[in-house]
Amino acid sequence: MNFDINGKIIDVKFTIGAIEALDQMYEVHTGGASFGMGISSALVYLQQCNPVVLRNIIMALQTDNVKVGKSEIEAWLITQDIEKMSGDLITELGKQDLTKAMIKKLKAQTRKAASKN
Repeated sequence: MNFDINGKIIDVKFTIGAIEALDQMYEVHTGGASFGMGISSALVYLQQCNPVVLRNIIMALQTDNVKVGKSEIEAWLITQDIEKMSGDLITELGKQDLTKAMIKKLKAQTRKAASKN
């Protein structure tokens, strides 16, 4: 999977660097400790079709090679099907080597919590 943003191809590959960048964006502070919650936060926001998380994911994917900036991503997102893109990214997160176990566990936790209600 990749995104073509104004002729610049962004490969959707969740590397350690991309995951770490998301963890820094979605950090939780509790009891004096900090925890990166990038993938879990991204999953929740993707399920809500939140365009901010799409921008943040695209920025994180470029950790090693920035091709497009925030304003260019934001302008491009306005022209996209946010719901489809969010669903495609959830699917992609569930396929990739470094994120599939996290997504599997997060989805199981969500199902378990929903069944208690």
